[in-house]
Amino acid sequence: MKETMKYGLVLLLFCAVSAGLLAVINSITAPKIAEAEMQATKESYISIFGDSADSIEKMEENQATSIKEKYPEIEDIYLAKKNNEVVGYGFNVSSNGFGGKMTNAIAINSMDNQIAGYRNISNQETKNYGSVIEEESYYSQFPGKSALGELVIAKEAKGENEIPWISGATYSSKGVLAGSNSAVAAYNEFLKGSK
Repeated sequence: MKETMKYGLVLLLFCAVSAGLLAVINSITAPKIAEAEMQATKESYISIFGDSADSIEKMEENQATSIKEKYPEIEDIYLAKKNNEVVGYGFNVSSNGFGGKMTNAIAINSMDNQIAGYRNISNQETKNYGSVIEEESYYSQFPGKSALGELVIAKEAKGENEIPWISGATYSSKGVLAGSNSAVAAYNEFLKGSK
């Protein structure tokens, strides 16, 4: 009995030390990971909006709360501004692909109600299949698509409401579609026509 309690206490001590070390490591790495994701997000929107915007700012949380409550897959909303006037919106949306959670940036130009662009921020998709969502050949098909209604996926995304379907990566395609439609719906309900 004493031997069992001794091993139990050693195991308990080992678990407590391990949990403490994990907590310390997480407290060190979590802010750095969040900062890296924020930087990747801003770079994505700068790349998407190009010269049409001179600054990208995160929407104040008190303004974004009602949108995020209705559309919980929207993680953050960004304002693209030119000469201090809002010219577009960026939505970081999370959805599920084949490999799990993905985060995508969907930008909408409020001047013409069109998708300004798309970029993948993070994913766990299969290399050379679902990971195609990171490639220029994929995201270059988004600009100019209508942001006035629901989007659909198509093998040849030529229609104004069609975004690309990836052959062999249906889950990845559907994940991008779900996030994109959340951004479009939130834009139409809350932000279209606002300055």
